[in-house]
Amino acid sequence: MLAEGHQRLADKIWSVANKLRGPYRPPQYRKVMLPLIVLRRLDCVLEPTKDQVLKQVDALKAKKLSPEAIVKALAKVASKDRKQALFNTSKYTFRKLLGEPQGIARIRSRLRHGRHAVSLGTVHS
Repeated sequence: MLAEGHQRLADKIWSVANKLRGPYRPPQYRKVMLPLIVLRRLDCVLEPTKDQVLKQVDALKAKKLSPEAIVKALAKVASKDRKQALFNTSKYTFRKLLGEPQGIARIRSRLRHGRHAVSLGTVHS
């Protein structure tokens, strides 16, 4: 049974690698795959508080609070059981990006031009 699960995971990883063969050469995979794995893990960790954070950030911006005050308030909402404040104010999740090619294109463009798609601990307008 464990071998079957391992094989399914290996097959999934290779299917993703095969999809990357078009736009990326094998030496470039590590530049793409590792960041995506980290971002997906963060997406999963932040998912339980995502809706709360998005509602709260809109309410806090409506009150015209400073970015620093917004970060502190969001940290309390999103990070009750964590030592470090961690939240994401982007409307995108990996699932939503799959349905919005324009969002993927915008993020890919930012990454190509050296700008990070993720900014931790900051609130963007």
